[in-house]
Parts: sequence; C-alpha cells; structure tokens
Amino acid sequence: MTQQPSPARPPRLAAWLVDLLASREQAECILGDLREEFSYLASSRGIANARRWYRLQSAKTIAHLAAAALLVRPLWLAVALLLGFLLSLFSAGLPEQLIVALLRTQRPYSNRHYEAYVWLLAYGIPMVSITRSLLIGCVVALLARGREMVATIALSLLRAATIVWLLFLFFGRTPPTRPVIPFLAPFLFSRALDLIGIVIGGVIVGRVRSASASRLAAT
Repeated sequence: MTQQPSPARPPRLAAWLVDLLASREQAECILGDLREEFSYLASSRGIANARRWYRLQSAKTIAHLAAAALLVRPLWLAVALLLGFLLSLFSAGLPEQLIVALLRTQRPYSNRHYEAYVWLLAYGIPMVSITRSLLIGCVVALLARGREMVATIALSLLRAATIVWLLFLFFGRTPPTRPVIPFLAPFLFSRALDLIGIVIGGVIVGRVRSASASRLAAT
C-alpha cells in the first residue's frame, strides 16, 4: 500500500507575519483565501510557483494592513510612538545603573563570589536591557489598541534609524580606531536586543488580546 504524499503547505513565516498584523477575524479570512489559492496553484503550477506567489501576496497584504493601521487614529498612534521613543531614549542607561548599583552592594563579598560577580557584570546588563525593551513594547502596544504590531515595529524602525544616524555621525568623518572596534560589536548586539524586545512586547500584548477576544466570543 503506497503512502499518500502530504499536502503542500504555505510558507509558515509568511503566514505567521500576516497573522501577526491582522486582527483575529481578518486573519482567518485572509489566510483562508490565501491557502485556497495556494492549494490550487500547487496542484496546477507546482509547489515552487505556489510558494513564490504566496510570499508575494503575503508581502502585499502586510503592506496593506500596515498602511490601513496607520490611517486609523494616526494622531493617537503618533503619541504612542513618541512616548515609546522617549521611554526608550531616557531609560537607555537604566540597565547598567541597576546592575552597577547591585554590584556595589555586594562589593565586600566580590572576592568570595567572584564568578557570580563577573556573571552579573557580563550578562546582567543585557538581561535587564531586554526586559526594559519588553516593557516599553508592552506599553506602546497597550496604547495602540488593535495596532500592536504596527506600533512596535514602527518604534523599532525609528530606534534603528536613530542608531544608524548616531553611528554615521560618530564614524562618518573618520574611520573607527582600533580601541573602539572591540566595543562596537557588543554595542550593536545590545541595541539589536532592544529592538527585538520592543517587537516581542507587541507580540505578547497582541496575543493576549486576541486570546481574550476569542474567549469572549466563545461565551
């Protein structure tokens, strides 16, 4: 008895991104239509063509959803982005300050617990930093009701543009010197964690709201 081949599946990443940006009702309708057309193209033109079409349509759908979300109460969305940007900007040094303050309280015992001291110094700051970014992303997502992902992605892009601009000002006129280069990679890594943390905050708030809406609709 020959085993039946498994049905072709749409690209998971493209479907996941559409699901993130769309509301629960929109996601069910859009993904259902895309899946139906994908199945037809996979059987008539091949899986490769069907996947290529699915990714292209998903990109167009994501752009349309983002543009539509920006047009709904744009002033309130701008307020949420401004608040998130200010929180991210003025709390940038908070993780290092917290870890340094904690280490200072343990200074008399640093020789006894040297490994823990070094671990906090090396990993404590990135952990507190990404927690800070998560909280900022959650705040922005809570304010941008129904547009959690658009708001947090926009804030991450705004922060990324600011970082690129600062790097351009710093290194634009003169090339980086050797003492500076070793510190550049940790700086970029920590900033990348910040940007990812903001977006994850939006994912968390969006998923919690979607689950709450599903429970309310089921009752």
